[in-house]
Amino acid sequence: MLSRPDTLPSVVRRMTAGRMLLEGVPVETVAEQLHLSVQTVRRYKALVSEGGLDALAKMGVGGRASVLDREALDWIAAALQGSARAHGFESDTWTNARLREVIERRYGVRYSRVYIWQIATNLGLGHLLSKSRR
Repeated sequence: MLSRPDTLPSVVRRMTAGRMLLEGVPVETVAEQLHLSVQTVRRYKALVSEGGLDALAKMGVGGRASVLDREALDWIAAALQGSARAHGFESDTWTNARLREVIERRYGVRYSRVYIWQIATNLGLGHLLSKSRR
């Protein structure tokens, strides 16, 4: 998705979490402040305990390259920061299903629920997706 994985918001957030954990910040606090699950932060803590920040830095970002280019990702980020209503939905709230529908409509590709969440997370905007189904 991006040319330098270390600049992905999800990687930056992971490394920030690692530094916070090394400073003694509790797992729950790290999770809350960085919009991560407690389970994810616990996994990061185990990695940091074994191999320091280098262990976190070596984690891959996973998956194959997206067919969405930088322009598409910028459009998606702008859409998420605005109202879902502007894209034909009944309320302002963004959900995974709504983002999935908008991406399919605009770019002609249908992604899994998990990958839609990953796109939003890599853009640093995963916290804007409501937990509701629709």
